[in-house]
Amino acid sequence: MSCNNDTIVSRVTPEIRCNIGIIRVSGPLASKASMKVLGKVPLARYASYLPFLDITGKILDRGIALWFPKPRSFTGEDSLELQGHGNPIIIDLLIANILSVPTIRLAKPGEFSERAFLNGKMDLVQAESIVDLINANSEQAARAALQSLQGLFSFHINKLVKKITKLRVTIEALINFSEEMHYNYKYDIESKINELILLLNNIYNVSIQGTILREGIKIVICGYPNSGKSSLLNVLSCINRSIVTDIPGTTRDLIYECININGLLFHLVDTAGLRVTGDIIERIGIKFAWKEINLADHILFVIDGSSNLHEQVMNYSNFIELLSNNVGITIVFNKSDLLNFKINFDYFKNSNYILVSTKTGKGIKKLRTHLYNLFKINKFSENNEGIFLARRRHIKILIDVLNHIKYSKKNWKINDNIELLAEDLRICHENLNNITGAFTSDQLLSDIFSDFCIGK
Repeated sequence: MSCNNDTIVSRVTPEIRCNIGIIRVSGPLASKASMKVLGKVPLARYASYLPFLDITGKILDRGIALWFPKPRSFTGEDSLELQGHGNPIIIDLLIANILSVPTIRLAKPGEFSERAFLNGKMDLVQAESIVDLINANSEQAARAALQSLQGLFSFHINKLVKKITKLRVTIEALINFSEEMHYNYKYDIESKINELILLLNNIYNVSIQGTILREGIKIVICGYPNSGKSSLLNVLSCINRSIVTDIPGTTRDLIYECININGLLFHLVDTAGLRVTGDIIERIGIKFAWKEINLADHILFVIDGSSNLHEQVMNYSNFIELLSNNVGITIVFNKSDLLNFKINFDYFKNSNYILVSTKTGKGIKKLRTHLYNLFKINKFSENNEGIFLARRRHIKILIDVLNHIKYSKKNWKINDNIELLAEDLRICHENLNNITGAFTSDQLLSDIFSDFCIGK
């Protein structure tokens, strides 16, 4: 697959004053752009210190010029890179000179990376990981994005695709030459399908962890009024983000804050107290609270440890009864510093709970460690050499393929229809190719690369 014949240009560095400003040109007219700005085409793959010319031919700046003839460039096309001083006015004047060459145009967001993909310089997973590397919110996320950019995720997907291809070849041979096959092919096919399921499960598990690194973990703090939800958000984030008073219903809107625990990003959400109220604004806040609860990766349900034991049990049991998903819950018993602090150990003994005091800070360190241990990357080495970043679309495809193969195996064992099994494997094969871009739609490409910044 090849790109169109347009030549594109864009600044790579931000539109602010900085030490260095970089311009990138890619396409068949890159050499003409070089002649316009430099008066020559520099020696290939060498850094040349040259004067940069404006549209009138006058020297505007001096800097480093890099020339990469196709196909040995990032995009696979003739490419020119100019590195000069980072004054936006200078950058704009240089780009204006380049745009004076007929048919050269400004690049769209992500267009350089899209061309690299279309010209076979990288697959779709690697292209997506460029944005993930730029937007990484932690060291672990950055390292995992780099692993994807270097092809680790693609390696596992391609390994899976090869196994499916090999099995499809075996099945097609059975369909066409069944009379000449004299071995127990059913056992062989079932064994290979089990291998696929195991491999898919492994890739899925790593992908989930990669998604956690990429997007962070949503932790919703909820509970009944005056239990200390807002105080917990403040003490976990180390800033007074939420207003705290003794008046029930103080928190009505959603309050968001991010914290980093040992390299993992957590998105904390403080919510309105869960109660029956006649206040119309508070009711809206409670409605928003339940929406966030149902989207949470984990819930911190805060209970006032100085309240009545029966009330503690009733509040929690009512919450569980209304909860519509199977999200994990940690019960946080607050106000452990008070003399009348108590909990019903008989009722909560099998629950996941932690005792804290948001006033003194007691138990907060334990709570932070608890959250980290729930989501830490514990299947690989500490430097995460086996982790790669994955996106929601990757997860969805892996789930769909895994479920499809499991269903196909079950259906084949019942009906013994090998032609139907062959068709199911073909569908799974095509779906997996959507991850790396071996088979993908133009609309999907448009959606993916529109998220990129200008110059990438």
